[in-house]
Amino acid sequence: MSLATEPTTETKLYCTNHPQTETLLRCNKCGRPMCLKCVQRTPVGYRCKECLGEQRAGYYTATPLDYALTGILALVLGGIAVLLMNFINLGLFSIIIAIFAGPFAGGIISEVIRRVTAKRRGRYIALTAAIAIALAAFILFLLPVLPFLFSGNARAMSAVLNWGFWIFIALTISTTFARLRA
Repeated sequence: MSLATEPTTETKLYCTNHPQTETLLRCNKCGRPMCLKCVQRTPVGYRCKECLGEQRAGYYTATPLDYALTGILALVLGGIAVLLMNFINLGLFSIIIAIFAGPFAGGIISEVIRRVTAKRRGRYIALTAAIAIALAAFILFLLPVLPFLFSGNARAMSAVLNWGFWIFIALTISTTFARLRA
């Protein structure tokens, strides 16, 4: 008595993006086979990067006007913050003030931007604000000092070496970026 065994015909799946990579995973939204490099685990299962990109795109509702308003507000408010901090050159005391004033200024700038843009989110809103604040620091602080700096003026050198100012700018930019990105 012989047992007849049927040959199993397993169809091998290969990743859509890497045709040479065998896989058992599929995106749970579109159903395409994907390897571990091409999927990301989500609370509802594995999703391919294309499906995740489509899903995330729905969260970004900022208009071009929002980007323009963000740039203008960050430039103006960052300029005001730069001018205020520029007058504080008290050595170690200015560093202590910068550690507290930088995140405070960044929080105010980001909150004003959020309120004016009605909390609409954009992929590059945070980057736009950070660049505008850095531009304000360059225009209002470094640009006027550059001619004196190249002539070897000691007063210009002490202004550029004001560590409190640079710490303030770094903390303001990083706080604004982090709060607008979230």
